[in-house]
Amino acid sequence: MRKFDHNGLLLAEYQGALFEKSNELNCSTAVYIRRFLHSDLLKKLDTNNPASLSMDVNEGVNSIIDQFGISDYGKIKYSKSALFWMGYMYRYISYTRELSTKFVMKLFSYKQMNDVYFTFHTQDPEWCIQNLLEINNLSESVFDNNSRLKETIREKGNY
Repeated sequence: MRKFDHNGLLLAEYQGALFEKSNELNCSTAVYIRRFLHSDLLKKLDTNNPASLSMDVNEGVNSIIDQFGISDYGKIKYSKSALFWMGYMYRYISYTRELSTKFVMKLFSYKQMNDVYFTFHTQDPEWCIQNLLEINNLSESVFDNNSRLKETIREKGNY
């Protein structure tokens, strides 16, 4: 597990701002998140190196629009504050657990994150992670690549 340092904070706040800014687009939150998950920007974010990014939120959102085009599909948009918290938490987990954002978002869907927002957003990120794991009947070992590999081998080989 990596310590949440200044670089982690910069990246988490940047990703939170990216999610928050998505509320101003014409597409739904679901469409934005799907595009974000497949974007070149996310590949750069998942390196967890702020020096490889411009850190300008408008540039980040525009890079996603440039890559996928403008969309007005969908109507449901989450609140700006919920979006910021979700983006922040996804990067916090990705950074501290050294995992891809796609993997983290498979564990904790954006719908679930929106559902728990009002209860969780004022809590410490580690408290949030522990409670998300508990809600989903998971343990911290789900973040460990070796543990997941061993579990898969056990399942396939009946060990």
